Amino acid sequence: MKTIKKLFILLSAFILFTGLSFAAGKNSKSKNSSSDVRIVTLGPVATEIVFAIGAQDQLVARTDLCDYPPEAANYPSVGGFAGNTISLESIISFEPTLVYLFAGMHDHLVQPLKDAGITVYVSNAVSIDAVKQEVLDIGKLTGHDKEAKKVVKEMDATLASTAKLIKTKMKNKPAPKVYWEVWHDPMMSCGKNSFMNDIITLAGGINIFGEEENAYPMISEEAVLYADPDFIFYSGDGMGGGEPSDIFNPKGGVYYMGDDDRFVRSTPRCVEAVEKLANIIWK
Repeated sequence: MKTIKKLFILLSAFILFTGLSFAAGKNSKSKNSSSDVRIVTLGPVATEIVFAIGAQDQLVARTDLCDYPPEAANYPSVGGFAGNTISLESIISFEPTLVYLFAGMHDHLVQPLKDAGITVYVSNAVSIDAVKQEVLDIGKLTGHDKEAKKVVKEMDATLASTAKLIKTKMKNKPAPKVYWEVWHDPMMSCGKNSFMNDIITLAGGINIFGEEENAYPMISEEAVLYADPDFIFYSGDGMGGGEPSDIFNPKGGVYYMGDDDRFVRSTPRCVEAVEKLANIIWK
């Protein structure tokens, strides 16, 4: 049961991905001026984006899991990330005008918050383009349009630089095949509708399970061997639970990525993950 619970938390933090980011409901526009906005963030992604656009002075509470940037620890917490660890009463006690939460995990909170007259923004980004749009959306809701546009411009610059590197290295070489082990037991990878698939693709790689409809499909050793990846990537105990089987021997190598949250959080730093991955597979 501990493994299943851990897997559930991981995949939720991987981010609840089934579509583009959106502001929940037609009545989600704030009636307050930007100086009156009081934000409660219900996940690490939300907190990081608020800081990225310079809206941290409007932040009044976050969750226990909001650990980036380090300054986030200075703000009070409403509880954990999982929906059952956060109460409506706890959120409302901070008198927010904007609650920034996540599809799937916090659906049960959306209508009660809106009924209380609170603006709700629902994060559900499954691509880097969706992350950019989310940054712009939050910029508008908080009065930080200019800063948000600057963040997106910087993201585009990093992606353009990475694309230039790939083009230089690629020449007549085929794109390398990548297997990313999301979970070890049971074996799981990333499919077409996952954030990780977008990172692999923009890094110039081919996700060997990129045609799978499920965001995080269960796979087998035989399927990996048949696909014959050039590179294998995996994370640590916090995001993977084990090392890939030693029967795999890809020519490009097996890489342990630690607990690098740039690969799993749909924030502006995801472009750094693209850059890091590209530098490995195109070195």
